[in-house]
Amino acid sequence: MRVVTVDDASILVLEEVTQEIKDTLSTRLVEYCYGRVKAAEDPDYYSFDLTIDEFFKLYDTKSETTKLGIAGELIVHLLVPRGHEKLVSAALYLNKEERAIKRGFDLTFYDDHDGGLWYGEVKAGRVSDTQTADGKVRDLIGVAERSLHEMFTSDVRKKRWDAALLDADATLQSTQASSVKKLLRADFKTVHGGGAAKVRALLCGVVMRDLLLDEIDSETGKALIESVKGRGRFADLRLLLIQQSELEDLIEVLRASIGAPD
Repeated sequence: MRVVTVDDASILVLEEVTQEIKDTLSTRLVEYCYGRVKAAEDPDYYSFDLTIDEFFKLYDTKSETTKLGIAGELIVHLLVPRGHEKLVSAALYLNKEERAIKRGFDLTFYDDHDGGLWYGEVKAGRVSDTQTADGKVRDLIGVAERSLHEMFTSDVRKKRWDAALLDADATLQSTQASSVKKLLRADFKTVHGGGAAKVRALLCGVVMRDLLLDEIDSETGKALIESVKGRGRFADLRLLLIQQSELEDLIEVLRASIGAPD
């Protein structure tokens, strides 16, 4: 995997699913789905086998578009530490009440550097015959930017913050969880009262594109940071741009780990 950092944008090109990535996925999937705090409470109940069974009961019933989104979110959970190492996930990957993709914010993070809170939005997609990897990732970041901004302006829903509060308890140690929950409640009170929250945003674009055709250019990351910052929608901004030939490769790694049919 190649990692390029330009300003506050990290570009990750995943050339292959290495054994290290496979091992990380196998050891961390339960934490992604249920949170490291919950997973540690009862390793038998929150086992890998039961978790992966629930995962495929979700994944295999979804449309191709939704499957691509699920694969995109999974790779972001896996690779965020490679691009933004100070961000500690405070979000669960799966919905807690039903076999569905998680509602509310795609991601929330505790900043291990300053104790702050970051909100993440993930968009994933394939590059069409008329596009390039650069063009597709620009489109995806544009959609992610607008979607997250709307959650704090024209589409404010308390249930998003309610879900994030529950996630914090499941994923973070008590002091970190307390800090994140305080900030989440403060942000909701601000926007509910008609004010503007100072949102720190991590926007993630995940593209599927044959690496032999073209790759995301480092200048694209720089230009995106400048353009999004220029619109002034967020108090702080980071980007995570990921390219992989087949986003579903990670899904097939999970299938292989249980011998499930393709």
